[in-house]
Amino acid sequence: MLELILLLLSLVISTVASIVGLGGGVFFVPLLVLGFGVETQKAVSTSLLAMSFTTASATLAYAKQGRINYKVGVLLDLLDVPGAMIGVYLANIVSSRMLAFLFGVFLLAISTQLFRKTRNLEESSMTEKTSMDKLTVKMVCLALFASFASGVVAGMLGAGGGTVDETIMILGMGMPVKEAAATSVFGMALTNTAAVILHFQAGNIVTPNYAIPIVIGGLCGSQLGPRLSKRLKEEALRKILAAVFILIALRMILIQLT
Repeated sequence: MLELILLLLSLVISTVASIVGLGGGVFFVPLLVLGFGVETQKAVSTSLLAMSFTTASATLAYAKQGRINYKVGVLLDLLDVPGAMIGVYLANIVSSRMLAFLFGVFLLAISTQLFRKTRNLEESSMTEKTSMDKLTVKMVCLALFASFASGVVAGMLGAGGGTVDETIMILGMGMPVKEAAATSVFGMALTNTAAVILHFQAGNIVTPNYAIPIVIGGLCGSQLGPRLSKRLKEEALRKILAAVFILIALRMILIQLT
């Protein structure tokens, strides 16, 4: 019964996450910690393992739609590994209690980003047909910074860092939201895989009875999400996600303060 519940939750989470260009760690980690009582480090490792499969699956789906900016996506991968190494190191020297608190703060930052994206959605859609083929020096620098920062986030907090990537692509580079979401998923694929390997090397254990149903549900959801994204408007969805993130973040922060 537990496995079926996790599979269905993973299906929903991965569907929504792939639509907005996130890896799903922002859902999976608090779900495992708050809903199933899993230790934060184990939840992070389990989440990263699941996301390494789901982001790869979503990348294939978006590639078929031709929505990935590969030049920016490759840049987003260049500094992921050193960033993830630092993130994993921080995860092993900081207590589980502190990690949960930091994750709550991280979720608040994500919700702010989602609200900002909603306000900028109309402006972003005006540039939807603009070519992003020519990379400027500013764009390269922004992409490299996003690459390193997303690696740190993925290694330390169990999230793929897609929020960092998307914020910089949309607000810094002026990339259309749907293209940024697809490129973010592509960029996260290597980040998550590298973070999983580093967590295993550090001795962080994945819980198989949680990981297997999450991976199965995630693979299905990461194929469904890109198909639905063609038909869905993002503004209302982003507002809902931001509100959910705020509630989860406040709960995690308050639990650690009590």
